[in-house]
Amino acid sequence: MRTLILLAAFTISLGCQSATPKPDSIDNAPQAGTRSGQQSLTEAQRAFTRAADYSDRLARLLELEQQALALAADEPLKLGSLGSAILDIYSGSLTGHYAMSRFYAHVDSEEAKAVHDQALAELMESMQAGADGSRSKPYKALTLFDGHTLARLDNRSAVGAIYQSNATMAFGYQLVTRPENGPLQREFFDISALLDGLDNGDTKSADTPADHTHSTSDNPWILIRLLAAQMDSAAQTAIGRYLASVQKFDDAAGWLEVAARSENVIANALLARIYWSQAEDNEDLALRQELRERSLENYLHAIALGSADSMYTLANLYINDVYGEENRAAALPLLRRAADLQHPESLLYLGHLYSIGREVEQDLVQADEYFAEAAALNDAQAVLSYGRFLTSASEEQQSFSAAADIHGWLENLAKDDNAEAMVLLGNLHARGLGQKASNRRAVSWYKKAVRTDPQDGDIVNEVAWTLTVSDIQGLQRSGYAKKIMDNLMTKNAEAAQRPEYLDTWAAAHAANGKFDEAIRLQNVAIETATNQQRDDVIGILKTHLEKFEAGATIIEKAP
Repeated sequence: MRTLILLAAFTISLGCQSATPKPDSIDNAPQAGTRSGQQSLTEAQRAFTRAADYSDRLARLLELEQQALALAADEPLKLGSLGSAILDIYSGSLTGHYAMSRFYAHVDSEEAKAVHDQALAELMESMQAGADGSRSKPYKALTLFDGHTLARLDNRSAVGAIYQSNATMAFGYQLVTRPENGPLQREFFDISALLDGLDNGDTKSADTPADHTHSTSDNPWILIRLLAAQMDSAAQTAIGRYLASVQKFDDAAGWLEVAARSENVIANALLARIYWSQAEDNEDLALRQELRERSLENYLHAIALGSADSMYTLANLYINDVYGEENRAAALPLLRRAADLQHPESLLYLGHLYSIGREVEQDLVQADEYFAEAAALNDAQAVLSYGRFLTSASEEQQSFSAAADIHGWLENLAKDDNAEAMVLLGNLHARGLGQKASNRRAVSWYKKAVRTDPQDGDIVNEVAWTLTVSDIQGLQRSGYAKKIMDNLMTKNAEAAQRPEYLDTWAAAHAANGKFDEAIRLQNVAIETATNQQRDDVIGILKTHLEKFEAGATIIEKAP
């Protein structure tokens, strides 16, 4: 019963409170200072959430904070009464002190402004103590608008948000902000304190999940539903994402369409993916085209809000003529725009296009610049892709500007047991890229990669192939190559069904003078490839078989 009364009061208060306080004059402007210097942020939150009329106070607080932020830029004179009302409800409100600071700046009351500026500094220090805004170390806050205000204080504008619940925080949100220049930024805020005053009972909705991470008493979905009903875009987006995760796509789209009206880039991106997925699964050509257009519309909205991810995705669709050949020319400007925002995938894609000469004239120097710029962002996939690009380049094209830097980037990945990074370091040392060639260092890295996971088929196969067939004098280690392939192919049933691995295994036997076994294994490889309809490898497998039958080994440029 207490739960139902509490929620009813909360709902009524959200809908019925007055939204238009009277503007202040200089004479009646509130002069109240901050109480944050006398109590910590945690204490202020505890006092607020334990109040007997918590639900009503919370509803009123959210209403006033939203109004204050909406009026901050154009009507600062109204912020005095709003800020004072906010701080009367909750002394730890970042938005309340921000409103008061803006108000006193407008009326040229520097002394009063300084009081609230000091409060802002203290509150931000408390919010950010031991936190960095990452998913694992979210900032401490009480409402969504604390995050909005924090962004404004850093000259950023909020362009999207979604409430979340995970093992790190019972209730929080992700806020996406846009700086004056640069890529969108994502920050996480823990607002679990909001749940302290709510007795959620057993009430739940069919549209929202039961929370298995936290106890029923702090299940955030009750609050999310209430917030969504009051047009909170972050709450609507959270419900939409949940419904999409359980494949209720039509219901999800309904919630997200409403959320997107408030310029929520997260809602737009989710809608774009939902509509695209529905289009791909629909056999009705007219409906498929309509869904693709809806997807396009939401990608464009997300792009307008600064989403580099959406720029990259739409550029891919344009390049592959999904929206007609006439739109292909729009792909490169989108990729370059995303690249200017330091989007790793877009930088890599541009590097790839320049390396193969698709959509642009082939230019390996330009490709190198894009690959190197992506790798310098400390993106793991970008570093690996740059390493592959360098080792695939011809000898006269290996003096690229960042070739020396790639060693450090790859070594950082290798410290985290990234076996592919170790293989690439071996390749670089073998070829003398960025450093003087050294077979000893190359083999050392190859062996470290195999030790990291002796049953990783791709890693073991690449190392074994390189040490079996390489044309680099002194690099071959055919005995070691056979040993690691014997271990992989006899212990890993899945690997034993890969024609490429069987080919390497056969080549290693041939390199060790065991041609009869090499021929037998190569015939197994050909039979396996035939059964799997692997027409892409059958030709080369047969060519290798002819070599083994002639008593010859395989020597080629590797790595």
